[in-house]
Amino acid sequence: MNGFSDPTCSVDGNRTEEQAANLFPLPLSPFERYMVLDNTGDYPMSFVLIVTLKGDLRKEVFEQSVMFALKRHPLLMSTISQVRGRGWCWTPVANPAPQMTWDETGEPLRGPEEERIDLTREIGLRVWVNWSSQRSELVFQFHHACTDGLGGVQLIGDLLAHYGQMTAPEGAELPEIEPVQFDRLTARAHFSTVESEAPPKTVSCPYMLCGRLIKLLRRQPVPLAASRKRDSIGTPLMFPAIISRMIERPVLQQLKVVAARQGVELNDLYLLEMFQTIREWNRRHGKGHDNQWLRIGMPTSLRTPLHDKMPAANVVSYMFLTRKAGACDKPEELIADIHRQTSKIVNMQQGRFLAIGLKYVLKIPGLLWCLLRMNRCFTSVILTNVGDIRRQFTARFPLKQGRCVAGNVTLDVLTGAVPVRPNTRLSTSVGTYAGNLYINMHCDPLSFTTEQAEELADLFLDRLKQLIPADIAAERQAA
Repeated sequence: MNGFSDPTCSVDGNRTEEQAANLFPLPLSPFERYMVLDNTGDYPMSFVLIVTLKGDLRKEVFEQSVMFALKRHPLLMSTISQVRGRGWCWTPVANPAPQMTWDETGEPLRGPEEERIDLTREIGLRVWVNWSSQRSELVFQFHHACTDGLGGVQLIGDLLAHYGQMTAPEGAELPEIEPVQFDRLTARAHFSTVESEAPPKTVSCPYMLCGRLIKLLRRQPVPLAASRKRDSIGTPLMFPAIISRMIERPVLQQLKVVAARQGVELNDLYLLEMFQTIREWNRRHGKGHDNQWLRIGMPTSLRTPLHDKMPAANVVSYMFLTRKAGACDKPEELIADIHRQTSKIVNMQQGRFLAIGLKYVLKIPGLLWCLLRMNRCFTSVILTNVGDIRRQFTARFPLKQGRCVAGNVTLDVLTGAVPVRPNTRLSTSVGTYAGNLYINMHCDPLSFTTEQAEELADLFLDRLKQLIPADIAAERQAA
């Protein structure tokens, strides 16, 4: 048994089970090896996606749909082990059994006894369901080596689409599920638009890579000021430690007008106000001065047409925006500078820099381990813009008031954020769904209480709303 016995997992209906199995054992990519190595008890390398469904979720059909979706995403039904001559490799589990907890008590979610997922012992997916007959909350925990956030959303979409097909009333429009191609997993560490294309010299030359790394390390940023103390009064942040805020459609439209007036993207506004939030938070806690470096890590997808129809995998890297805190005093200049840098993402130069640089780091035994154990701040915060959630699904759904319908349930909202790391105490994800903007903050439970995390989320939200001048607000109200 190799775990690929379901013909629905075949590619375009003509790829055999044996052909798919020939991919495995599949060596880990450099980025996946980094994700595995940086997985610790205090800072697990896993992320959470939270799904809220309206309707009476059927347990048996849901569990069947989880297994259906898993079989379409081999890395999420695999463990890792060392294979002679090939190093650490993915090996599919014949009968994967993800940890699934179904709770009908209505009590708050009880997280895992150990949040860290050990891929040598279990697959990289856990699921919790807090069920009621009218509304259910689903929590999915993914090991980040198995997939990035886009792949996690892809699996959830496949799950809901299958569930919708099984529970839709007779004659109702059904969700559609796209085929996947297992062999595309071999391209998950290839970042050119065609197989023969070589990376640009600026990111493939070891000397240039070394120069960029030195520059990155010399500009050591300050972390977000930690507020939680051993004797602090407040409520501990409990798994999954995500605080969410929503900006409704009319206000989001006003922010788009603000961005258009300044000739920048909406994401540039988010970055601007995140810099301002870091500085203001640190000042509130006596940790800020204008000469400090602030750095935002921004995940960037490295997907190209080579990755079309690929199952869930981690095909992401990071670009870094580093500015002096004093630059926040001139927001017009700062946002123009941010826009110039983010515009360069199109050619993926900066994203490739980190992904390819890891290959060279791993050539020196122990170097990556040492870098990860350095007691320093590499990034102040992480900010991810996932865009429109519906467009991240590869499955297609009928819609009701802009929300995806999956048989007898409707997807009300999907939230989540990437992991926090030592001295990177906040990761924030922004995305739109049904016309609204959702802001999700994953705060370090070792650094913040729930009340402090709520305060931080309100600070960022208020700063975004304050960007809207009176004339735009009045114009929208009049309309």
